[in-house]
Amino acid sequence: MTAGAAARGGISWRPGPRLGVALLLAPALVYYFLVLFVPQFEVATASLMSADGHFPTGANFRRFVTDSFFLSILWRTVRISLISTLLAIMVSYPVAVYLSQPWRRWRAAVAFAVITPIMISAVARSYGWVIILGPAGLLNQTIIGLHLGTDPQHLLYTETGLVIALTHLHLPFMVLPVTASLQQIDPSILRASRILGAGAMRTFFRVTLPLTLPGITAGATIVFCLTGSSFVTPALIGGARIPMMSFLIYQQGLDVRDWNFASAVAIILLLSTSTFVIAHLIWSSRRQRQTMGQP
Repeated sequence: MTAGAAARGGISWRPGPRLGVALLLAPALVYYFLVLFVPQFEVATASLMSADGHFPTGANFRRFVTDSFFLSILWRTVRISLISTLLAIMVSYPVAVYLSQPWRRWRAAVAFAVITPIMISAVARSYGWVIILGPAGLLNQTIIGLHLGTDPQHLLYTETGLVIALTHLHLPFMVLPVTASLQQIDPSILRASRILGAGAMRTFFRVTLPLTLPGITAGATIVFCLTGSSFVTPALIGGARIPMMSFLIYQQGLDVRDWNFASAVAIILLLSTSTFVIAHLIWSSRRQRQTMGQP
């Protein structure tokens, strides 16, 4: 029976639930396919092509893994990403605890201060850190004014200054997931822990912290990936003295015009971040099951 005949007979045709979900997801899938998978496929194809046109070849990857300079840039990128992620967790957790308590008086102001940096361009924030970390910047003037030192601290174009700037840049992406996890904790669970004799510290480490592990995992994954792939802040704060993988991709692609090697570096960066994300998700999933008493 056709749809028209069914309609004339008083039977209306409606798509099934699976077809309806597929129709709703189709625009998003097409969009992601065009702007994500197609460019990634082109980059992967270019990384397997040599300068003289041979395809496929692993010369670009062999060039990277056999050069100690390129390997040091990869290790620096992973190290700075890990340190920035750990610092973001340490700084954001107390802020998230404060935001998760609705009776706090200045909760709205703190939330506004956390969210506001997202509304500002990363370029503007990076230039702000250039001014702060410079030899005559606000930080050095404060140190000298408080008589904490006599010589200006050279934080610009150093790993320390780069870690500070990247941590501040991506801090909101850690605060928001942790706050959401804290708000989902039933207060009766915490009260039960205190009634059963657990102190504040034991309740935090045995109850609160495990229950917020999903938020920490989500925030750490986002911060690590964003830090490892950042370009503007490492270029302005680190520059050519502290190159990261994103700066190396820019240098090889636009300055040297070696697009094939730049594509190989991009694939290596993607694989490195993906390996960390997968390992972190597996560890956090096992940790959460152990906390919940599941096998």
